[in-house]
Amino acid sequence: MSSRCFSSKLLIIGFLLVGLLNVLTLRTADAAGSVAMQAASLMKLAPQAYNMGMRNGNADKWNQYFESKSRRTMPGVVIEGASAIEAYYKWEFDNFKAKWTVKRVTVQDLVGAMEYAWSATHKPTGDKITIEGVAIFELGMSGKVKNLDFYFDTAPVAKYFKNAPGVH
Repeated sequence: MSSRCFSSKLLIIGFLLVGLLNVLTLRTADAAGSVAMQAASLMKLAPQAYNMGMRNGNADKWNQYFESKSRRTMPGVVIEGASAIEAYYKWEFDNFKAKWTVKRVTVQDLVGAMEYAWSATHKPTGDKITIEGVAIFELGMSGKVKNLDFYFDTAPVAKYFKNAPGVH
Protein backbone atom coordinates (compact mmCIF):
# COMPACT_ATOMS: atom_id res chain seq x y z
CA MET A 1 0.00 0.00 0.00
CA SER A 2 1.43 3.37 -0.91
CA SER A 3 2.01 6.03 1.69
CA ARG A 4 -0.41 8.33 -0.19
CA CYS A 5 -3.19 5.71 0.03
CA PHE A 6 -2.37 5.09 3.70
CA SER A 7 -2.47 8.87 4.41
CA SER A 8 -5.81 9.17 2.63
CA LYS A 9 -7.28 6.35 4.72
CA LEU A 10 -5.97 7.96 7.93
CA LEU A 11 -7.44 11.28 6.87
CA ILE A 12 -10.84 9.70 6.18
CA ILE A 13 -10.76 7.83 9.51
CA GLY A 14 -9.81 11.08 11.25
CA PHE A 15 -12.75 12.93 9.68
CA LEU A 16 -15.09 10.12 10.69
CA LEU A 17 -13.85 10.23 14.30
CA VAL A 18 -14.22 14.02 14.45
CA GLY A 19 -17.74 13.71 13.02
CA LEU A 20 -18.62 11.01 15.58
CA LEU A 21 -17.31 13.14 18.43
CA ASN A 22 -19.36 16.10 17.20
CA VAL A 23 -22.53 13.98 17.10
CA LEU A 24 -21.87 12.65 20.61
CA THR A 25 -21.21 16.16 21.91
CA LEU A 26 -24.46 17.43 20.38
CA ARG A 27 -26.44 14.57 21.93
CA THR A 28 -24.90 15.29 25.34
CA ALA A 29 -25.71 18.99 24.95
CA ASP A 30 -29.29 18.12 23.97
CA ALA A 31 -29.61 15.85 27.02
CA ALA A 32 -28.24 18.56 29.30
CA GLY A 33 -30.58 21.06 27.67
CA SER A 34 -33.57 18.80 28.21
CA VAL A 35 -32.63 18.35 31.89
CA ALA A 36 -32.45 22.13 32.32
CA MET A 37 -35.78 22.46 30.49
CA GLN A 38 -37.29 19.83 32.79
CA ALA A 39 -35.98 21.70 35.85
CA ALA A 40 -37.33 25.02 34.54
CA SER A 41 -40.69 23.42 33.82
CA LEU A 42 -40.88 21.88 37.29
CA MET A 43 -40.08 25.24 38.89
CA LYS A 44 -43.01 26.79 37.01
CA LEU A 45 -45.47 23.95 37.57
CA ALA A 46 -44.70 23.14 41.21
CA PRO A 47 -45.85 26.49 42.64
CA GLN A 48 -49.02 26.23 40.56
CA ALA A 49 -49.64 22.77 42.06
CA TYR A 50 -48.98 24.21 45.53
CA ASN A 51 -51.46 27.04 44.94
CA MET A 52 -54.08 24.66 43.52
CA GLY A 53 -53.64 22.36 46.51
CA MET A 54 -54.04 25.32 48.86
CA ARG A 55 -57.26 26.37 47.11
CA ASN A 56 -58.58 22.81 47.41
CA GLY A 57 -57.18 22.22 50.91
CA ASN A 58 -55.25 19.18 49.68
CA ALA A 59 -51.44 18.95 49.61
CA ASP A 60 -51.34 15.76 47.48
CA LYS A 61 -50.74 17.55 44.15
CA TRP A 62 -47.84 19.43 45.73
CA ASN A 63 -46.39 16.40 47.54
CA GLN A 64 -46.20 14.40 44.27
CA TYR A 65 -43.24 16.61 43.24
CA PHE A 66 -40.94 15.12 45.92
CA GLU A 67 -38.75 12.01 45.69
CA SER A 68 -39.16 9.42 48.45
CA LYS A 69 -35.75 10.34 49.92
CA SER A 70 -36.09 14.09 49.57
CA ARG A 71 -35.12 16.83 52.00
CA ARG A 72 -36.83 20.17 52.70
CA THR A 73 -35.26 22.91 54.78
CA MET A 74 -36.03 26.41 55.93
CA PRO A 75 -34.32 28.37 58.68
CA GLY A 76 -34.51 26.23 61.82
CA VAL A 77 -36.31 23.34 60.11
CA VAL A 78 -34.91 20.22 58.43
CA ILE A 79 -37.37 17.62 57.17
CA GLU A 80 -36.19 14.42 55.50
CA GLY A 81 -38.14 11.77 53.61
CA ALA A 82 -41.39 11.93 51.70
CA SER A 83 -43.62 10.95 54.64
CA ALA A 84 -42.10 13.66 56.87
CA ILE A 85 -42.48 16.23 54.08
CA GLU A 86 -46.10 15.14 53.58
CA ALA A 87 -46.72 15.60 57.33
CA TYR A 88 -45.16 19.06 57.24
CA TYR A 89 -47.30 20.16 54.29
CA LYS A 90 -50.42 18.72 55.92
CA TRP A 91 -49.61 20.94 58.90
CA GLU A 92 -48.92 23.95 56.63
CA PHE A 93 -52.14 23.48 54.63
CA ASP A 94 -54.12 23.08 57.89
CA ASN A 95 -52.62 26.25 59.42
CA PHE A 96 -52.38 28.65 56.47
CA LYS A 97 -54.34 29.81 53.46
CA ALA A 98 -51.44 30.78 51.19
CA LYS A 99 -50.37 31.67 47.70
CA TRP A 100 -46.88 31.23 46.30
CA THR A 101 -45.88 33.84 43.71
CA VAL A 102 -42.76 33.30 41.62
CA LYS A 103 -40.79 36.46 40.89
CA ARG A 104 -37.73 35.12 39.10
CA VAL A 105 -36.21 31.72 38.24
CA THR A 106 -32.69 30.72 37.25
CA VAL A 107 -31.86 27.13 36.29
CA GLN A 108 -28.50 25.41 35.80
CA ASP A 109 -28.59 21.67 35.07
CA LEU A 110 -30.50 19.99 37.93
CA VAL A 111 -30.48 23.03 40.24
CA GLY A 112 -32.75 26.05 40.15
CA ALA A 113 -33.02 29.19 42.25
CA MET A 114 -36.36 30.90 42.63
CA GLU A 115 -37.10 34.30 44.11
CA TYR A 116 -40.61 34.16 45.54
CA ALA A 117 -43.23 35.79 47.72
CA TRP A 118 -45.40 33.60 49.97
CA SER A 119 -48.53 35.46 51.05
CA ALA A 120 -50.68 33.77 53.65
CA THR A 121 -53.37 34.09 56.24
CA HIS A 122 -52.59 32.23 59.47
CA LYS A 123 -55.90 30.40 60.03
CA PRO A 124 -55.79 30.20 63.86
CA THR A 125 -55.20 33.98 64.31
CA GLY A 126 -56.39 35.52 61.03
CA ASP A 127 -53.05 37.34 60.74
CA LYS A 128 -51.88 38.11 57.21
CA ILE A 129 -48.19 37.52 56.55
CA THR A 130 -45.83 37.67 53.60
CA ILE A 131 -42.49 35.95 53.29
CA GLU A 132 -40.13 37.08 50.56
CA GLY A 133 -37.22 34.77 49.96
CA VAL A 134 -35.26 32.45 47.76
CA ALA A 135 -35.82 28.73 47.24
CA ILE A 136 -33.17 26.39 45.86
CA PHE A 137 -34.58 23.33 44.08
CA GLU A 138 -32.34 20.33 43.35
CA LEU A 139 -33.87 17.71 41.10
CA GLY A 140 -33.03 14.05 41.28
CA MET A 141 -32.58 11.85 38.25
CA SER A 142 -36.27 10.90 38.68
CA GLY A 143 -37.22 14.43 37.60
CA LYS A 144 -38.72 15.08 41.04
CA VAL A 145 -37.45 17.35 43.80
CA LYS A 146 -34.56 15.80 45.69
CA ASN A 147 -33.81 18.81 47.93
CA LEU A 148 -35.72 22.03 48.48
CA ASP A 149 -34.16 24.74 50.62
CA PHE A 150 -35.98 27.95 51.55
CA TYR A 151 -34.11 31.06 52.69
CA PHE A 152 -35.94 34.00 54.28
CA ASP A 153 -35.94 36.28 57.32
CA THR A 154 -37.65 34.31 60.07
CA ALA A 155 -37.91 37.12 62.66
CA PRO A 156 -41.34 38.47 61.58
CA VAL A 157 -42.91 35.01 61.07
CA ALA A 158 -41.20 32.65 63.53
CA LYS A 159 -44.17 32.58 65.92
CA TYR A 160 -46.37 31.09 63.21
CA PHE A 161 -44.00 28.16 62.62
CA LYS A 162 -43.07 27.28 66.24
CA ASN A 163 -45.27 24.15 66.20
CA ALA A 164 -44.35 23.05 62.68
CA PRO A 165 -43.05 19.51 62.21
CA GLY A 166 -39.25 19.53 62.13
CA VAL A 167 -38.79 22.80 64.08
CA HIS A 168 -35.81 22.57 66.44
